[in-house]
Amino acid sequence: MIAPVLFGLWLIGLGSTWAAWRRGRLKSPWHLDMAAWGLLALATLGFFWRVVTGQNWMPADGGDLVSFLFPTYRFAAASIRDGGFPLWNPYLYLGAPHMGDIQAGFLYPPNLLLFLLKPEFPYAALQNLSIAHVWFAGAGMYLLLARRLRVRRVAALAGALAFMFSDVFIVHFGNLNLNAVASWLPWVFWAYLTGLAAQEEHPTPLKWKWAGLVGVLLAISTLAGHIQATVFIVLALGVYTALDVWLRREHPEPIRRAISSLIYLTACLVLMGLLTAPLLLPTLQLTAYTARAGWNYTQAAGYSLSPAQWIGWLIPGFFGRGPQFHWGAWPRVEVGYAGVLTLILAGLGLALRRQRRMWVWAGLAGVSFVLALGIYAIPHGWLTLLPGFGQLRAPARLVLLTDFALAALAALGLDAALRPLTGPARAAFEKVWRGVAYAAGAVLTVGVPLAYLALLLTQDSDPTITLHVSIAVIAVVSFAGLLLASLLWLAARRGDWARTTTLGWLAAGLILVDLASLGAYQDLGDRDPSLSFEQPAIAGYLHSQPDSLFRIDTRTGIDSLWQPDTALLYGLQDVSGVANPLALADVTRYWENMGSRSSRLYDLLNVRYVIAKKDVVLDWDKFALVFDGDTNLNVYENHRALPRAFVVGQTRADVSHEAAWAAIHAADFDPATTAVVEGPAAGGGHGAVAASSGAASRLTFTVNADGPVVLVVSQVWYPGWQVRVDGEARGAPLRIDYIFQGIALEAGSHTVELSFAPPLWTLGWAVAGVTMVALLIAAVVLARRR
Repeated sequence: MIAPVLFGLWLIGLGSTWAAWRRGRLKSPWHLDMAAWGLLALATLGFFWRVVTGQNWMPADGGDLVSFLFPTYRFAAASIRDGGFPLWNPYLYLGAPHMGDIQAGFLYPPNLLLFLLKPEFPYAALQNLSIAHVWFAGAGMYLLLARRLRVRRVAALAGALAFMFSDVFIVHFGNLNLNAVASWLPWVFWAYLTGLAAQEEHPTPLKWKWAGLVGVLLAISTLAGHIQATVFIVLALGVYTALDVWLRREHPEPIRRAISSLIYLTACLVLMGLLTAPLLLPTLQLTAYTARAGWNYTQAAGYSLSPAQWIGWLIPGFFGRGPQFHWGAWPRVEVGYAGVLTLILAGLGLALRRQRRMWVWAGLAGVSFVLALGIYAIPHGWLTLLPGFGQLRAPARLVLLTDFALAALAALGLDAALRPLTGPARAAFEKVWRGVAYAAGAVLTVGVPLAYLALLLTQDSDPTITLHVSIAVIAVVSFAGLLLASLLWLAARRGDWARTTTLGWLAAGLILVDLASLGAYQDLGDRDPSLSFEQPAIAGYLHSQPDSLFRIDTRTGIDSLWQPDTALLYGLQDVSGVANPLALADVTRYWENMGSRSSRLYDLLNVRYVIAKKDVVLDWDKFALVFDGDTNLNVYENHRALPRAFVVGQTRADVSHEAAWAAIHAADFDPATTAVVEGPAAGGGHGAVAASSGAASRLTFTVNADGPVVLVVSQVWYPGWQVRVDGEARGAPLRIDYIFQGIALEAGSHTVELSFAPPLWTLGWAVAGVTMVALLIAAVVLARRR
């Protein structure tokens, strides 16, 4: 259990801190920081106690954590255990470049450690990783607030709690790679702001030291595998820098400061790009071959934050927070809830501290919130004109940055509120107090009665309407209670009912109770969702077949009975998989336009077996039942399936890509006898494949031919595949029949080997290696100078 072990280490640190305090030896502030991280660990355990103790599973149905990440990570772990990186995935989507799918995350250090220590890890390990990253986000936020923004530690704890349990981390608990990248946001900002400060206070070399650290932190976060979250962090750095430069425009030498800040930011980003070249270069190449490359704005703006959902900033459960109870005419997205007291403290901070840094954080919150509106506010459309942003969907996720900025403002506000309130500060506090008091009075005297009235009036309505109103009533009353508790806290501070330290702890506790009460029990299930992958009978039958080079077809409407990525766990090769935005566009086009399963284009896919329900309707002239040993599903054999590799003597050579598309859809096209080749190829001979064998990134065939022929390989064409014929390198394979691979052969007996060795992967490692060596040398030089 990864998370309990990690938390245990921090609890040991907490215990040692307490012991040191008891003996009067607590001198270093880091001991206090260690204690704070231990408290955040306890808070995390308390938040997820039902998951940590094994009573429940989260998300209830597993979400992306089980349907996509669990089989993807298990595949990567098995590849690494066998001695190699998972460059090509032959098991899904007719084959796909695994190293180009940034979501794979197999280079991310925590994932890599898990893969090395326990390749056959259970689903619970991914739950623990997700929990650990929630804690890690809080630890980084605490560090940023206490060490960089220099607020008192109890305020830093409150801000950390507000960020780590904010909406994005809860809604996307099952999206581990997004949460993993997002958890690095405060760590990156801590290093980045420290470097900005060093830029003003110390010589230039110190600034570059921090630029190197920012680049490394950004690189590690990027390896977690969610490019959108990485882009959000970069966007936050850019917005913060721009606002900081603008608000300093009246300081001495504003142009020099602006140029220096721009150079510093650019250096951080360049270092990140160089260090992640093994990941980013293949990802950029793959993106050009996916449907995302041609997205329009409507697709990019999907899952925007609707204005109707703004109520979620105060009442997150109004439209049902979990997927089971969500209602409304808009998709369920993160609304950005970070706690009622968090919002009040953020406003209090702006009222009490009219400083430049307050407005920088407020500006970051405002800009990110407007962009999160997506299609409901035009600035997001302008943003998509920048390279890369047009391929990113779900702008509502930008509330991650809004919550981040609000948590910082709340910590600054709490720190200011715990200082002596005199003069203008007392007047500002009184204004906030009265505003919250009026709001609480309105909610208690108007909002709550109206909510109950709506419930009474809908008792005889459709049960669905009654359920929706009931959900909204619970949410409104919960908000009223939290608002009243926040008002009592303000009253206690206003009247000095307790010491400021006690009030600080009460504020942190109220934020924790708020976020945990409304978020901890959302989307819990009673059953291990990975059990839905168990298909021993069907997998056993398929593995018993003598020829392993065949594909299965599970696109028969059986998702509720067969997880789409099951083939990846059992080492079977499927024409499909779970919905993936990085699926190759040509493969998708081929499938959607090939006609029915009766067509020869379907047979060209090497689909020998179809898995379907027992009442499925198929072309019984070519399909036959071969296995019915499963309760719900049968296996049907396609007797006309073409083999993985075969020889043809007739060719249509030197055709364009679109001409190939037209040719394979001609009425007289038969892939068993004719190859449509996008390049030079001769024909006229006859031959056969005498033997074949395959591994994940390598295929080998023995071919006999009496004249010029083309070896057609039912494997997706993609840059990086290399051909060797009788030990001699032949370069890349030909593109055959629109999406497949082929090799032109002369007469004779030949051994043909196909291997996936993408040049960009090798180049990326060379670039990253040189960069790491340069960073090490620079670190040594700086250390010697000091």
